[in-house]
This record gives sequence, structure tokens and C-alpha cells, in this order.
Amino acid sequence: MKMPVGASLIAELLDRHGAALELYASQWTHSPEDAVQEAFVELARQTEVPQHLVAWLYRVVRHRAINAVRASSRRLRHEQEAARLGDERRQQAMGKADKLSLPEALDALPASDREIVVLRIWSGLTWQQIAAVSQISSSSAQRQYVAALEQLRKFLEPSCLPNLVCRRD
Repeated sequence: MKMPVGASLIAELLDRHGAALELYASQWTHSPEDAVQEAFVELARQTEVPQHLVAWLYRVVRHRAINAVRASSRRLRHEQEAARLGDERRQQAMGKADKLSLPEALDALPASDREIVVLRIWSGLTWQQIAAVSQISSSSAQRQYVAALEQLRKFLEPSCLPNLVCRRD
């Protein structure tokens, strides 16, 4: 008869092998604790104790650590691609002779500026609320908002002079 996985078994395994499992996982990932934790969560989900339990734990920790590295690498590639596309959009927006639409102009703003504009205009949040969401001071949020509006004005009306006196054709 197979034995079910119980809390006392998990606690004993964690005490006995936890540090070694973390050391093992650290070969692949900068967050070995997560790989070990995920392995123990998976063990807790088992209906019966796997054969060669300690070897099973090492195998699962290894897979979790390698998967974490892969996910981190994928996330980094996606973030770099998004940054590259955002830079391209901003450069295109700056170079366009025609007016941009509002969504295009918003998209051309840096993400932090866009967030503050959306929070202020469309969400109606106060400066204190925006500061709490963005984790900056309320005065910084207000300064960033004013600068973002200035940038939006330039995107939306490229014929405007730096002092915002616009030429009417």
C-alpha cells in the first residue's frame, strides 16, 4: 500500500534536504528558493509518495529552476522588444508632419507619463492617489503630468511653436 503525502513528511524533507535543494537549484536560477518551494507544493499535490522521493525532489527542483530561467529570459526578450517598439513609435511620432491621433500620441509617450495622464484624466484620481499608485511624490506626479501634456500637445499639433503659439494655415 502506498503512503499519502502528509505535512509531517514534507516538514521532515524540508528540514533534511531544503538547504541542499536550494544549493542545487542555484546552479540555474537566482531564485532557488522559489524552485524548491514549487517542488514541495508539487509534492503536496501528489496522492501518494513518489518512488525514490529524494531523487524525485531533486528532479522537480531542477526542472523548476530551469523553467524559471527560461521564463526570465523570455520575459527579458519581450520587455526589450516592447521597449524597442516603443522607441520606434516615439521616433515615428516625432518625425510625422501630420497630426497624430490621441491614441497614437498617448502610445508615443513613455509608459510612466502615459500612466499618469490616464490616471489623472480618464480615472479622475487626485495627485495623492496617483502618487500612491505610481510610487512617487504627488509633486513629481504633477510635474510629470504637465510635461506629458506638453509632449502630447507637440505630438497632436506639430505646427505649434515651442511656446505653444500655433500657426493656423
